[in-house]
Amino acid sequence: MNKFTIELLVANRYGVLNRITGLYTRRCFNIDGIHSYETTHPDQTRVLISSTGDEYIQTQMVRQLAKLYDVLSVSLRTDSAMAQAE
Repeated sequence: MNKFTIELLVANRYGVLNRITGLYTRRCFNIDGIHSYETTHPDQTRVLISSTGDEYIQTQMVRQLAKLYDVLSVSLRTDSAMAQAE
């Protein structure tokens, strides 16, 4: 199992985080950590979700999250890619 982080840019509306975590719950995937940050646009929020899983889980979550209405963009970061950036 590999650690990975999914970075989301979402609309800053009520219930968005609930729909995102609900997607993980319905798929029986675990969230290791979740962080949200303000952006320069008051109507958008950046969310980082850390998880553990194989390549199938990673691609499945990116595809499913991209389908949510309030999700504006999704990108996948693996721990190896983040370690090289540091």
